[in-house]
Amino acid sequence: MKALGAGLPKPPARTLAVVAAVLVALAGLTAVGLVLFRESSCKPPLELRLLTDPDIEPTVRKAAEDYLTSDANTTDDGCRRSGITVYSAGAADVVAAFRDQSDPWQRPTSDDINPQRDIGPQPDIWIPASSANIARARATTDQRRWAELVADPAAFAYSPIVLAVPQALATEGSGRTSGLGELMAGLKGKAEVRRTDPEYTDAGLLATVGLYGAHGTGTAGAEKAGAAGAAAAERSVAQLGPPSPTGADLLCVLPDDDAVDNRTAALVPEFLMKTGVSCDRTTRARRMAEYPDDVPGLDPTFVRVRWDDADRDTSARSAEVERFHDWLTGAGGGADGKDGADAAQGGLAEFGKDGFRSASGDHPPLGSGFAFSDFGALSAPGRLTDSVHQDAMSAALTDYRDAHGPGRVLFLLDSSGSMGDLWEGPGGAPGIVKQSLGGLGAQDEYGVWAVASEAGAKRPYSELLAFGQYGRGVAERAIDRTARVRNAEADPYGALIAALNAMAQRGVDDDRPQLIVYLTDDEDNNRLTEGGRLDDLLRSARSRKVPVVMASLDSGGCDEGKADAAISEAGGGRCLDTRTDLVAALRDEVARTGTGEE
Repeated sequence: MKALGAGLPKPPARTLAVVAAVLVALAGLTAVGLVLFRESSCKPPLELRLLTDPDIEPTVRKAAEDYLTSDANTTDDGCRRSGITVYSAGAADVVAAFRDQSDPWQRPTSDDINPQRDIGPQPDIWIPASSANIARARATTDQRRWAELVADPAAFAYSPIVLAVPQALATEGSGRTSGLGELMAGLKGKAEVRRTDPEYTDAGLLATVGLYGAHGTGTAGAEKAGAAGAAAAERSVAQLGPPSPTGADLLCVLPDDDAVDNRTAALVPEFLMKTGVSCDRTTRARRMAEYPDDVPGLDPTFVRVRWDDADRDTSARSAEVERFHDWLTGAGGGADGKDGADAAQGGLAEFGKDGFRSASGDHPPLGSGFAFSDFGALSAPGRLTDSVHQDAMSAALTDYRDAHGPGRVLFLLDSSGSMGDLWEGPGGAPGIVKQSLGGLGAQDEYGVWAVASEAGAKRPYSELLAFGQYGRGVAERAIDRTARVRNAEADPYGALIAALNAMAQRGVDDDRPQLIVYLTDDEDNNRLTEGGRLDDLLRSARSRKVPVVMASLDSGGCDEGKADAAISEAGGGRCLDTRTDLVAALRDEVARTGTGEE
């Protein structure tokens, strides 16, 4: 009797190969199925929300991404314990929201004050870049608090503020550490100094504390410098247009012009000397770090945020926040009693890779595998200033806003027929203008023009709100009463030329900050570019030196080569479109010019 299959013809080799491939594929599908079954058996992980400073957001984000797949965040069944959403917002706005707006942060009640829209959801974790902001956010006010801030007693990392000087102009050797005033004096006549926006990042405000101290009564006396000292300090870092929002933005924009790049020193956190060159520029002036020993450094600190009436998953949320805290800061073991690179485990490893230092002792580097000299820094620069008192930061911010006196803003509101679908509600054009008024105070002057006119009209605009000083409520009611879409075209060229001339006349006798804002859907930009109109407008913008913010309700309005982008650049302003949060960005631009609500 023959065995089963005996005597059958032998399959060809190709057939055997196909059968083998099918069996391997089936085995693979079985394995994938088992993995999918295991993943499908996992409950959705608890999502934690982490709010941080814009300068350090990239590093915090990388650390959070490492944590998601770490053993610390994985159960015995291979499931994730938590997810983490990382986001950032302007530092001054965050402090004000925790201090005065925690109730509307939980329950938005109006378009005027809505931290959920302007900052983001209520965070479980806050990591400010400066520990002084914690005390500022806790400052006593008449507002009831709906958020409790529970902060670590010490920071978990450190980065000094440095003067990043083009290598050809930098001081060699031990002379690289000194007072900021002395370091800047050494650059006088050879290089300009730029600093980032003090309202947007802690680093910008800490640099401002140092600047005001250098031009006032010394380091600790920055909080007493007053408007006169602040005005002198601001002249030392004056530039056309608003300051860059972050240190990375500043370091990335300088190579746009080789001459500017070669003669500009930047006050930025030291770690950006390593990480801030990852923008799309391939060449830049090499810089060396000089260390002002009277400028406070960044000391990011872990803060737990506990919200009243937020009772869902309270115990589980607290446990996952603590688990992430221990992994991020090294408190969970493995780093106890160690400094520098030896402590760079868990989340600290990512901070070390990005050029941060230990928060303790003489601030040795957290990272290993590279030399600080590789990117123009010193591994041991000597005595550095650890932190700053909250009063000095608050005073510097107030003096910064008052340094040039009250501001002037002229809003140009496209009211042509094409704006009909972009008119109503808080996201409509008049609503956007009204929301931006929050950056203006009672001493600021502003007006609103409607830009639409029939052929042959004497003026390409009509006045909705005469130039003057207003309480916000008065201005909003006037806009509601007078702002209407017209069955006419806009003439952006004529309106902008008229606006530049009007603002130049108002600024003849003083140096008060000024700004023109043009909010438009760009539908009538053909009237802006015909003939030689655009070139003429660009020449006028450059000569008048009044910053122009072009706020386009078209997602591509600020694309390179578009008229809006060219006008903003010529006037030293910014171009905003709907690819970003246009409302928040416009309010920030107006706030830089105005003194803010009291």
